[in-house]
Amino acid sequence: MAHKCPWPECNEEGTFPAPRNPRDLRDRQYFCGPHIKEFNKRWNGLEGFSENEIYGLQDGSANWKRPVWNSGLQGQGATAGRVEQPRIDPFADPDDLYGFFKSRVARERSGESLPSTRHLPADVKESCAIFGIERPLEAVTLKKRYISLMKQHHPDVNQSEAAADQSKRINVAYRILAEYAERQGLRPSVADL
Repeated sequence: MAHKCPWPECNEEGTFPAPRNPRDLRDRQYFCGPHIKEFNKRWNGLEGFSENEIYGLQDGSANWKRPVWNSGLQGQGATAGRVEQPRIDPFADPDDLYGFFKSRVARERSGESLPSTRHLPADVKESCAIFGIERPLEAVTLKKRYISLMKQHHPDVNQSEAAADQSKRINVAYRILAEYAERQGLRPSVADL
């Protein structure tokens, strides 16, 4: 059903609904695109209400004549017949992640090596060797390692002839490790670093 925009001197089709009266929000009028924006800027949902009525809206004693349902499971209305959802314990650890990380820290402290890195691609293994690490790390640790290596090998700091080549290798290794970690879900995107 086509509606004419009620804005003065507008002949466009009204497709955006808006209430006519703050007291009856179901009574609608339909504006065109540019005029609905102007209507929304000027709309005062409390126009015509007395101070006591506004206070009633704030404390919940008035509900703008909308139906209210009992929210209990035994009540009638919107929630009647619903099955109660199980409560989720926010401190539960169903995947035992705490235990995994706790055992990992214990392995690292005891000197026991982390799981094998045989599955890593060759370029990632080489990049790990350049960075002096066993496996790709999370974003913060990887970036810290990158900064410390660049402070050692940057040509502006290190005047050796191999410094330029070494800093290029560090940059390439960092990109490879960052992209690998991103693909593995270990860190945010490379653009975030």
